Amino acid sequence: MGSTPAGITRRAARVAATGLALVVIGTATPAFAQTEAAANTITVTGFARPSVPNLFGTVAVPARVSRYADGWFRSRQDASSHPGMQRLIAPAHALPKEAQVAYIQQAVTKQIHWVSDATEWGKHDYWASAAQTLDHGAGDMEDRAILKLQALRSLGFPGRDLYLTMGRDKVGGQLTVLVVRLGERFYVLDDLGGRPVPAEYREGFEPFLTFGANTTWLHGRRVHLAAAGGRSAAR
Repeated sequence: MGSTPAGITRRAARVAATGLALVVIGTATPAFAQTEAAANTITVTGFARPSVPNLFGTVAVPARVSRYADGWFRSRQDASSHPGMQRLIAPAHALPKEAQVAYIQQAVTKQIHWVSDATEWGKHDYWASAAQTLDHGAGDMEDRAILKLQALRSLGFPGRDLYLTMGRDKVGGQLTVLVVRLGERFYVLDDLGGRPVPAEYREGFEPFLTFGANTTWLHGRRVHLAAAGGRSAAR
């Protein structure tokens, strides 16, 4: 399981010309952001597009995050021709989309037993490709989420509808989950093996970073700026 990156803080991100502030929950500084040392803030000069994953009551802001580049590269490696993948998804081919998502959630949890990166790879944090996880038959939460992502892609889900989201759960601590968009709704596939949950019903989870097909986002919350003094107050 990946450890909490050093320096995770809440930084106030003042969005130009909006009269609002965005409290960004994350660690990496976007390429379009400048850190104000004195105030420890990020000034956002870019704006999220309407189609970004504004999940769990947050606003998602595009960012460049180099720390996880190698792992995200491996997570995007196609494994559809892998014999293990073919066996994994075979029972789901005839199912409707919603049932396919539920099946993959259950099948990966059942077939891939949990093991730490230190035990399996001799590293503190390593995101295995779907093929590597299938070969080993084991992985941690990131590895199982990546396998679910590639399994759904192998079943024909477009990459633009699949997201890896890192966050913090009030009970379980740091979590990485797969988020799937079906129509206008987002579903969360966590690492506990339960049924996929609509994002609006998944309580106690605070996302801070999401990886999508072509974009990475930091998550934050909108707050109103006070009229005097330029200070912001969360609502």
